[in-house]
Amino acid sequence: MKIYIKISNGKSFKIPAPIGVVKIALGLGGFGVSIARRYVPKEQLQYFDSIDFKELRKGMDVLKDYKGLKMVDVKTEDGTMVTIIV
Repeated sequence: MKIYIKISNGKSFKIPAPIGVVKIALGLGGFGVSIARRYVPKEQLQYFDSIDFKELRKGMDVLKDYKGLKMVDVKTEDGTMVTIIV
């Protein structure tokens, strides 16, 4: 899996994220969410609470069969772009 980030000022980043590493991070989901909760507005905390990390981790195994699939392709108003490709 590769994460591409292009910021409006022209800088770009490519973050390789092997599916095995992503699965380990999801296994530690409670830890990461507890840190992220500090920075998320209260009205959006419901989204964190609705994530089932065990099921999400199982889904990562299925993604191995779809190499090249573009999962996320977002462009914001300020020109920042984020793309995630399996």
